This record gives sequence, structure tokens and C-alpha cells, in this order.
Amino acid sequence: RRVVKRRPLKYLMSIPPNELPPIQDMPPRGGYPQIKFERHLPSRGPKGWQIWAGATLAIAFGFNQVRRCNNERNQEKLQERANRYAIAPILQAEEDRKYMIREYIALKREAEIMKDVPGWEVGKNHYNSKKWFPRAVDDFKQSLIG
Repeated sequence: RRVVKRRPLKYLMSIPPNELPPIQDMPPRGGYPQIKFERHLPSRGPKGWQIWAGATLAIAFGFNQVRRCNNERNQEKLQERANRYAIAPILQAEEDRKYMIREYIALKREAEIMKDVPGWEVGKNHYNSKKWFPRAVDDFKQSLIG
């Protein structure tokens, strides 16, 4: 038989499997530490219901602001309209007075221009019409005096 010189195990690159007993790895005493396998991901923003709640509140606030502004605008328009209705008779009287003065001056001018025309009536409507004309409103001389 041939004698095989054995080297120490630390120098061998591979050992034939039939020469050594199998060695099984065992856990350390007390066991391995527990492995944490849950996922701990950072929060990526608000939850869905929070987004819906925020959007609903923002929309409700916006509609409330629109309602308030519309009510204020309507109150301002109502006040403005009431003011205009209140001063309308005063403004109308002022315009009527100005019209009367202009018309009186126009009638004086017409009388001066047409004084040589026989049968001419100052201030009379010479058109055959049934429509209203401002000339027929009142006696101008009495309106200016009174």
C-alpha cells in the first residue's frame, strides 16, 4: 500500500468528503436575534380622507365668501337704487326748469323772427299730429314767475 502523507487541514483547499465527519452549523446559545421584517416607510403626505376633508372645507369656505360678497353687493345696489329713486324727482324738476327756460327763450326768439308773418301763432304746433310734444305742457311765463 501506498502511504499518503497528510497535510494539516488548514492547508488543504478541498477535503474529500469521505474522510471527515459532517459538521452541522448550530445556532448560538439563546438563539439568533429576532429579525424585524415589517416595512417602516416614511409618511408620503396626508391620507386620502384628509385631502377630501381639506378640499371640502376649502370649497365650502369659498362658496361662503362668494355668498357674502354677493349679499353685500346686492345691498349696495339696493341702497344705490333707493338713493336714485329718492333724488329722481329733484333731478327731474331741475331738468324741467332748465327746459322751461330754454323753451321760453326759444319762443321769444320765434316771436321776434315771425312778427311780420300774418296769422302766425307763437308756440303752436304746425304739424298735423296727435303725438305729445313738450311745448304743450304748461304756460311758460306763469311757470317761470311762480
